[in-house]
Amino acid sequence: MNLSKWIFFLLIPFISGSFSMSPSSDGSHDITVKITNIRNKKGRIQLQVYRTGKTFAAETPYKQYYVSKKSLKNKTVTYTIKGLKTGTYGVALLDDENSNKEMDYGWVMPNEGFGFSDYYHTAWSKPKFSQFKFSLSSNKSVTMKVRYM
Repeated sequence: MNLSKWIFFLLIPFISGSFSMSPSSDGSHDITVKITNIRNKKGRIQLQVYRTGKTFAAETPYKQYYVSKKSLKNKTVTYTIKGLKTGTYGVALLDDENSNKEMDYGWVMPNEGFGFSDYYHTAWSKPKFSQFKFSLSSNKSVTMKVRYM
């Protein structure tokens, strides 16, 4: 066998591997978040990604994102969270209309909107993580309807 054939056989695993790799070959996935019922363009949307009920109860998100409302159309904005590993997640949002990174309250009620992944919370208390969590093993889309009190 001549040298060029040996080189070809040595390169086959590398060539075939590089062509068969998909964009998410590192095991990461994207979550496309469709946020509906946004009442105005003031401030920004704050998305908080949680992995467990314990971190949600402690309000210590795994990741946090700030989404501009400049592209608001028909009370809706879409944002993609990229590069998350397979696992359990839940997404919470705050319509942070004054961009101060926290929920503002009137006398007792929130003055700003909130929402959760594929779950519209209607109770007066904070939801449980189990109500809005989901399993991520491939790219996923979730809808979050903002609720204002």
